[in-house]
Amino acid sequence: MYYNTATAKINNYRFQNCFIDKKQCRNILTRMKWWLTLRTLKTGTKTPDWVFTYKKVIYGLTFFALFLIIVQSGLRWRLPAFLSIASSVLDYIVFVTYLFDALLNFYYTFPKRQYLQKNWLDLLVFVPFILNIVTARAGVGIIVIRNLAVIIKTFTRTRKFSNLVRGVRLNTTQVVALSFLGAIFVGTLLLTFPTATTDGRGASFIDALFTSTSATCVTGLIVQDTPTYFSGFGQIVILVLIQLGGIGIMSYSAFLALLFGRFTLGQRGMLQDMMEEDRNVLGMIVYVFKMTFVIEFAGAVILFLRWIFVYKNPLQTIYLSIFHSISAFCNAGFSLFSNSLEGYAGDPLVNVIIMALIISGGIGFIVVYEVTRKINRPKRILTTHSRLVLTTSALLVVIGFIALFFIEFDGAFLDYPLTAKLWGALFQSVTPRTAGFNTVPIASLSYVSLTVMMILMFIGASPGSTGGGIKTSTFAILLLSLKNILLGKEDIAVFKRRIPNTVVYKALAIVVGALLLLTSIFLLLLAVETKPFLPLLFEAVSAFGTVGLSMGITPDLTIFGKLFIIILMYGGRIGPLTLGFALTRALRKRKIEYPEAKVLIG
Repeated sequence: MYYNTATAKINNYRFQNCFIDKKQCRNILTRMKWWLTLRTLKTGTKTPDWVFTYKKVIYGLTFFALFLIIVQSGLRWRLPAFLSIASSVLDYIVFVTYLFDALLNFYYTFPKRQYLQKNWLDLLVFVPFILNIVTARAGVGIIVIRNLAVIIKTFTRTRKFSNLVRGVRLNTTQVVALSFLGAIFVGTLLLTFPTATTDGRGASFIDALFTSTSATCVTGLIVQDTPTYFSGFGQIVILVLIQLGGIGIMSYSAFLALLFGRFTLGQRGMLQDMMEEDRNVLGMIVYVFKMTFVIEFAGAVILFLRWIFVYKNPLQTIYLSIFHSISAFCNAGFSLFSNSLEGYAGDPLVNVIIMALIISGGIGFIVVYEVTRKINRPKRILTTHSRLVLTTSALLVVIGFIALFFIEFDGAFLDYPLTAKLWGALFQSVTPRTAGFNTVPIASLSYVSLTVMMILMFIGASPGSTGGGIKTSTFAILLLSLKNILLGKEDIAVFKRRIPNTVVYKALAIVVGALLLLTSIFLLLLAVETKPFLPLLFEAVSAFGTVGLSMGITPDLTIFGKLFIIILMYGGRIGPLTLGFALTRALRKRKIEYPEAKVLIG
């Protein structure tokens, strides 16, 4: 097609337009035809049928290798001697077949640089193989992941998948809800593997489900002690779930699609709905990932410089620093210390770094983006949303700090020096904003302090952040509405900007939905648990706000109690309003407007 079209254009060329004689013009046209023919032959190389058959064999070996990896490394089953030998041989076969497949793809791709541009990550497969020549299992694991990704990518391009997607017709909120469920399911499966726990038995299904939900929803409530119960593999699974849940599974999928050049208009629309961002959503996605990894890396480096003098072992210190930096930025609250950060109650550096990570992850990516731009350009004015979020967050931290400091001065902080009291009050004021770490035993706090913390947990973080709760801007809008009603004003205005009524209705719907969900689950907890009223209420609010603070009753909950807390964690992470929209079709405007009715309230 390309050759015929080009030839037709050449044949229709008007010789009278040439500034050279006809003979020279014919020679030029002849060379052009020869070049086009050569180009057509190079770009039109047909892949033989046996190559597709060979790929099917590779995918079959991939699934079999994955099965053996799960059986041997995950379930830790002892295979017979001949199967163990066959498994080792299969490792090398998979690697060799993959190498040949990569060479075939490179040979049949033109131009050659196109293959390197689209498949440069394939080179990572050779790294573990080169580092460990004796066994190729590490390389095989990456090959299996790569081949599974290819299978999924190939399937998603088929007509069957397109018809399936058209038939399902999921909206953005439903996709977000299902993506979290998928991550929770995979995490639950991995945590049940014997290799995930230190005793080699694997976590029970309910404990694995609880932990996976808590990590994916960046909550931090635990039924088993993370550093002692889970092995290194289990802790890494938890860490990956925290990172996925903190930024959002949809954001990760969009980033990978953007990385491989597969970003579609459908993904763009979903991300615009999810982020409520109508501007450059691609630039925002890239910025979110850059900001996340830069902040987490900086936090890990500073924590390493502090903890290297405590633990001496560099590898252990690196692992501890990375884990706590990611957990703090994602507002997860998971810790590799059994008593969280109680050992660093008066440590200024640890307190400052952890609080900075919590706040930077909790105020929202859009706010951080605008603040960084204002730092570079001081004359730039922050948007109303950013100013409202920053003001509300600062007031909540200050009010919480003052309340906790004076309430617990002669209580839980009695044996602490003055500096530790100040750090303890400030940290406990920041951490209820969905973070989950604590430097003071929560059970030692008074009822008044616990109530203050429950209010902070219910409000939570800010929109577009790694935290949960009803969000700071929602709380601020409700307070402004109350202020206007008391002053008899009709329009809500803040920073010389009017707030639309639709935003007020949405804020009210979020709060009512949150209260209904929280109240319903709390009543069920009272029915199935024998624990005191306040610890159960604190547990429920902490789960909904995806905070992770507890008065110590989480491991002792019944199976039904754990299931109810799981529902609260999931609902609190994706949001009550999002959960409601995910279960319904898109809202439609009424074509008929009814006359107004007078209803007495108050």
